[in-house]
Amino acid sequence: MSQNLLKISEILKNDYKPALENQIGIEPSPFLEKVKKVPLAANTIKAAAPIGINGGFGFGSEGNATPASAAQNYAAFSLDAVDMYVDIRVSDKTVKLASNNTGAMVNALDGEVKGSYASAKWNIGRALFGDGSGKLAAISKITASNVITLSSVKSVIEGLVIDIYTSESALTPTYAARRIISVDRTAKTITVDGEALTASTAAGFITVQNSFGRELCGLGAIFDESVTTLYGLNKSENPWIKPIVVDAKHDFTDIVIHSGVKEAFDYKNSQIDLLMLGDSAFAAYQTYMKENNVVVTEKHQFVGGAVGYKVLVGNREVVIVNERFVPDNEAWGVDTSAFTLETTGWDFASQDSGIFTLIPGTSVYRALLASYGNLICANPGGCVRFTNCDLTA
Repeated sequence: MSQNLLKISEILKNDYKPALENQIGIEPSPFLEKVKKVPLAANTIKAAAPIGINGGFGFGSEGNATPASAAQNYAAFSLDAVDMYVDIRVSDKTVKLASNNTGAMVNALDGEVKGSYASAKWNIGRALFGDGSGKLAAISKITASNVITLSSVKSVIEGLVIDIYTSESALTPTYAARRIISVDRTAKTITVDGEALTASTAAGFITVQNSFGRELCGLGAIFDESVTTLYGLNKSENPWIKPIVVDAKHDFTDIVIHSGVKEAFDYKNSQIDLLMLGDSAFAAYQTYMKENNVVVTEKHQFVGGAVGYKVLVGNREVVIVNERFVPDNEAWGVDTSAFTLETTGWDFASQDSGIFTLIPGTSVYRALLASYGNLICANPGGCVRFTNCDLTA
């Protein structure tokens, strides 16, 4: 390997990796910033989730039997770690032109690293609110001009490379690695590159490239009623793992919020400290705040740039923040102390020759920043889902 490439490797490892690791672990979402991060111990992540309370209590009288033993019941949660990657590329031409000028090397890397980080931030932030399936949206129409109509464009963005599945039961994509070149958010369509799409369908779905069934087990797995299993358990057979659902009836007020937060505390041993509102729900709550002079104890600035409101809900403080990946007219309340992200942290996949490999058939070198882990909640039933939070009835 050339000395220039070795120097670029050292710059990436020593100057960029520590900052990238910190940023990717915090900035994608206020939720990610607040949850615990612990080292990944094994590929299968396990948690013992308490069910209700200890049953060994009872009243009695002198001389009569004391309560029978009834220890705390637990359920075994488990899920596998997933693979997460950030791809960083640099051309052989860039390596050679940088010569021995360290400043030129940093300048050459800076744009590539920032672009890779932006991609990682978007995808991890989105996946935190997915259900692990990797499905970004359902397909309702495909045209030969490479325009695809989707059920939602909330989870897509220009530049994203996707796989296109033209059947709900498909295990392999009909079209792989197509890049989104434009998004029409009003018409809910995307246009992808490549040869004309010949399949005409009103079924199927899209995923990020190679990601079908391989994403983080995000909050969608808890809150989405169509997801039938969670952490290896069937929801219908274990209703205690289902979140509390509160219908705001298009009147999302502090009273509604308090009712959900109080129920979680009283019956699910959950102390909701973060309430994430979809776009329409957040707009409705801001309107309510202005019209009713709601007391905001202070604003809360997150590292990733989001600003939330700290409000008093009953006798506790809850941070309320807008979250673009929560359904528009919903609000999701969580006790962040119940969540754990088990991860190896981020590091470069390396070999004897260093962190760069030459991509076959090209003059481009590739460095792969990798992390392995997943998100798990010890008390999913203590989460609260508020529906119909928008102003329109």
